[in-house]
Amino acid sequence: MTIGGWLRWGLLAVLALTGMGISAYLTFTHFTEQPVACGGLGDCNTVQTSAYSEVLGIPVATLGLVFSAALLAVVLWRLTGSELAIDWAPLAMFGMTLTGVGYAVYLTYIELFVLEAICVWCVSLATVIIASLLISVVEILAGDEEALDAA
Repeated sequence: MTIGGWLRWGLLAVLALTGMGISAYLTFTHFTEQPVACGGLGDCNTVQTSAYSEVLGIPVATLGLVFSAALLAVVLWRLTGSELAIDWAPLAMFGMTLTGVGYAVYLTYIELFVLEAICVWCVSLATVIIASLLISVVEILAGDEEALDAA
């Protein structure tokens, strides 16, 4: 793997860990029924306690935690250097982050136009997911260039 590849996958690991931290905090506040520290930058509690904060009884924050952990698992898999991981981890990362961005867009729409309340933690997680998508696109494009250079 090139230095650029190590940098991209390392950054994806940091973003996944950041997403896990954000989601773990929101999951904790959900289950302990603690108010979310929003720092006066929105109305996190309205978002966190809304009907949209759960899917089939599972807190959206917990889904974010599982999602972020899965992203970290893909990063660690890729870093094993196995041929299967080299071939498929970039595509898996792209597919997962594209799906994550789609869901984040939906949730942001709900915040803005249905709840009329913004949660800075949710926006932060959406930003992490968007950044992960952008890096995964760069990784796919860089992988194609590296394959051409090797040929």
